[in-house]
Amino acid sequence: MIGMTRPKAKDRPRGKPFDEPERKYLCSLDIIDACTEKRITWNKTFIEYAEKELEAGSRPVDIFRGAGVGPELIGRKRIERCVARWRAKIKKEERQ
Repeated sequence: MIGMTRPKAKDRPRGKPFDEPERKYLCSLDIIDACTEKRITWNKTFIEYAEKELEAGSRPVDIFRGAGVGPELIGRKRIERCVARWRAKIKKEERQ
């Protein structure tokens, strides 16, 4: 139908800990080295891939969603902060 849009998926509430099934799923992904209730340790290969995709102009949320961890699961803010941290690291390395 014309004018119909798909309902927007709900983002994960900020500060909500990951439950056991979510942690199991996250830990099963190759892009994640470890996961606790509140933290995710990203695989260095994924970080390098994400940095290249960002340089090529891809949207952060599309990169994460394509890897199986969209904002519905990990939250939009977590994606924003990861990307900001990785970009800052690149800038710091370029200055040295």
